[in-house]
Amino acid sequence: MNEDEARIQRHHGGPSGQPGMAHQPAWKRLHRSPFFWVAAACIMAAMVIFVLTDGFALRPAGAAVPAPQGP
Repeated sequence: MNEDEARIQRHHGGPSGQPGMAHQPAWKRLHRSPFFWVAAACIMAAMVIFVLTDGFALRPAGAAVPAPQGP
């Protein structure tokens, strides 16, 4: 194997001399990222705020909507 092939295999997680260092799937690596957990916390906070504020309602909570007058 020449130097270029060895460099490519190291870069792309090819076979290496270290046992137990298998290349992990993307979904496993994603859950170890701090960006993932910050985004998950922001999404959960937005959902809690949405539920607690009655769906971002712009009217007061107890205000009744007037019924339309018929002819």
